[in-house]
Amino acid sequence: MIGASRTSLAALREAVNARFDGADATALAADWQSILSFTTLLGQERTLRQTLADPALAADAKRELLRSLLDGKVGGGALDLIVETATRRWSTDRDMLDAMHEAGASLLLMSAEKQRRIDRVEEEIFRFGRIIDSNPDLQMALTNPAVDEQSKAAITGQLLAGRADDLTVQLLRAVTSELRGRPVQTAIRDLSALAANRRGRVVAEARSAIPLSPEQSHRLAAALGRIHHREVQLNVTVDPTIVGGLEVRVGDEVIDATLSTRIEAARRTFELGRRDPRGDRGQRLDVRPGERA
Repeated sequence: MIGASRTSLAALREAVNARFDGADATALAADWQSILSFTTLLGQERTLRQTLADPALAADAKRELLRSLLDGKVGGGALDLIVETATRRWSTDRDMLDAMHEAGASLLLMSAEKQRRIDRVEEEIFRFGRIIDSNPDLQMALTNPAVDEQSKAAITGQLLAGRADDLTVQLLRAVTSELRGRPVQTAIRDLSALAANRRGRVVAEARSAIPLSPEQSHRLAAALGRIHHREVQLNVTVDPTIVGGLEVRVGDEVIDATLSTRIEAARRTFELGRRDPRGDRGQRLDVRPGERA
């Protein structure tokens, strides 16, 4: 997200975090279900979504519209967060929808935290992401537009049945059934980052041409931890296409030290060096001895 959306998302995250002390695990889970249902509706109702994201519509008008639609149908906590989201400024209506989805998922993660289940939930989300990364057929099934949302949720539920915490299953069913144009790998990584954040950690995604040794992974995680002043969960993906070196992504920040990028930068520098500011030097260099330009 950029511009107004980035500012609004930061404010919404603060509002979501403020719910932690004032609600128990059951209330937080109920709010999650309410927000999930409403975001599903917004995903289907384009006119309503665009109306709520319209910066020209006054906040009071949006507030009244939402209360008329939802009052008595969702809990007060969920309604407050839905109103908080809709009355913020967003660059696009999709940004607003993505932010509302994140708010709902954060509530269920907060419920897991209150029940002392967040460690298990985060680990299971991470492991499911690894399964997705290594299984192209599963990626295709979950991103295929011909497969409806209920079927995608059922696929995820069947994979996790009896193997994961119920809260993990709820989160992953919701995420994989409503990708909103994102690759499924990205959607799972975003959820994993949210879960890590609830544990006071940040997630760093590293791409390396070869596997890192445990010592190298530990040193890299420690260095990133010093930069971000938080514990870092390092996820390493082996990608031979980068030739050598390392690319690390933490949120929107990218540290690109790959050999392929350096080679490309050198190639561009070389090409620029061959050009003459006058624009015709290349033609003169091609003239053979004894010929006139």
